[in-house]
Amino acid sequence: MKKEFLLFLNCALLYGCAGPTASLPSTSWYDKAEMRKEHYEYAQNHAVNRDKKINTIFYNLKKNTGEELCDRKLKPGLGFDVGVYRPKKNWWQITSKEEREEEEDIKNLNYFDEDNVIYVRYVIPGSAAAKAGLKPMDKIVTILGIAAPNTTDAKGDYEEILEENLTSSALGQPVEIQIERKGKLKTLTLKPDNVCPYDLKIAQDDPDINAYADGEDIYLTLPMIDYMQGELELAAVMAHELAHNTLGHSESKEFNAAIGALAGGIIDGLSNNMSGSNANLGAELGSKVYSKDFEFEADYLSVYYVARAGYNYKQMSTMQKKLAARYKDSIYFSSDTHPKPQERSALMIEAAKEIDMKKNFKEPLLPDFAKSNSHLENKKDDTKWF
Repeated sequence: MKKEFLLFLNCALLYGCAGPTASLPSTSWYDKAEMRKEHYEYAQNHAVNRDKKINTIFYNLKKNTGEELCDRKLKPGLGFDVGVYRPKKNWWQITSKEEREEEEDIKNLNYFDEDNVIYVRYVIPGSAAAKAGLKPMDKIVTILGIAAPNTTDAKGDYEEILEENLTSSALGQPVEIQIERKGKLKTLTLKPDNVCPYDLKIAQDDPDINAYADGEDIYLTLPMIDYMQGELELAAVMAHELAHNTLGHSESKEFNAAIGALAGGIIDGLSNNMSGSNANLGAELGSKVYSKDFEFEADYLSVYYVARAGYNYKQMSTMQKKLAARYKDSIYFSSDTHPKPQERSALMIEAAKEIDMKKNFKEPLLPDFAKSNSHLENKKDDTKWF
């Protein structure tokens, strides 16, 4: 009885709530399914254009690091991205009206007559793929003489083919790709670019305006991509994160954290502290040692990366101004890990002057190091292909 009364009371309260009063025009004559499909296609194209924009910039940075400013052996770069055309789910996995509608929209786009097709999502301008004539929506039939996979994990299998074949030992060797375009087969020969092998990923679930590197990849959040819309701004952000990786800052921070944890652990042992709190504190403090210096160093190298890629390195400091406009407190309050934006801008301005001088004297565009950087000297050759 109590449950029924509460339900009645809730309905009565909802009936008494204020509602809209506008007399809206009718939309009943619109084809709802057609409009839904149109919005889905727009969302797909938006994602492709976004990915092409940021990966074009990043590819240009990687292509211009040169062997001397990459801590890994250069790898062959082709300059295009692929997608897989297939229904999102099998029919027995569809459990809701929304999933059924999305499945219908995917099929109605009619990109290809079969599922699990590897196709070209976008081509980076000026890349090996662009020069060879590869175009968006080309169906990949074979690559390197190997048939394009047509499996449930087609993209993963495709990337495995590249990882196994496009290693540093394949530099300078042509890559043949057979495609199907408008029902006709065509063979293209690509002359790969030599690129610094790091990958760019979008941190889809991070709500902050942020970018970071982990030693293996660099990450941009969607809010960062939306906020830093200019080519130079995005190039400055990505070059900074690339520099963190090539200079080995993640490894250095891990090493410093281990030293701090060891020192704290000794204190824990001497004081019979079984909680390990001093070891944890030591690790935290150790990871922050030289943190600001690492940021300055990444800023410094990033100006060289941007200059070598052909972007306007003299205006890079405006990126810091834009970030400061979003986070005004950073102008006045010191962080444990990052310098103030005006300090970073000043360094970038001076680095640009340094590059101008080297250009005037026709010197190589190489940054100055007080001592040799082991990461840039001891090249690694991992199995990842980018």
